[in-house]
Amino acid sequence: MVNIVDVFYSIQGEGAQTGVACVFVRLYGCNLACSFCDEPLHKGTYETLSFEEILARIARFPSRHVVITGGEPSLYDLRAFIGFLQTHGYHVAVETNGYDFANLSGANWVTYSPKDWDAIKQEGFDELKFVVARTSPVKKILAFHTQKPVFIQPQNAKDAPDWDNVAFCIDLVKAHPQFHLSVQLHKFLGVA
Repeated sequence: MVNIVDVFYSIQGEGAQTGVACVFVRLYGCNLACSFCDEPLHKGTYETLSFEEILARIARFPSRHVVITGGEPSLYDLRAFIGFLQTHGYHVAVETNGYDFANLSGANWVTYSPKDWDAIKQEGFDELKFVVARTSPVKKILAFHTQKPVFIQPQNAKDAPDWDNVAFCIDLVKAHPQFHLSVQLHKFLGVA
């Protein structure tokens, strides 16, 4: 059983899988209360569904890519759920703030978006995504070293780009080409 806020179909607008048609499974709850969170739904109403009930909702869409998001997915032990989806032919990606990577083991792809830049974890993920505003302490990002892809994502408004932060992030990536820009493409295109 998993606490589900929403299951919806869209394109991935962030990170290495930008542009891929995906079924998003939004889970309830988060261990943080970020002031810039652009997804308040994870705090609202939810349904507790079985794996089979969730699969029935996912199967309505043609994509074989599933993104488990939140809130914070790693609050839950999702290993059995991830394996269940994979046995039904799905590629499973998870977006996490890194609360508990062990709960996500077995996922095909893990995007880690750390919020505490003083304690960035080194393992358990495939890519990093830093949400950056003009006022962010970017020296902490510059001091972090990894061989994994690092995406700089402008801190945007809920449904639209923040052009000042976008410009800042473009300049940051141009000055530090070890980073990649991730702009939340879905917000530029006006899709969910």
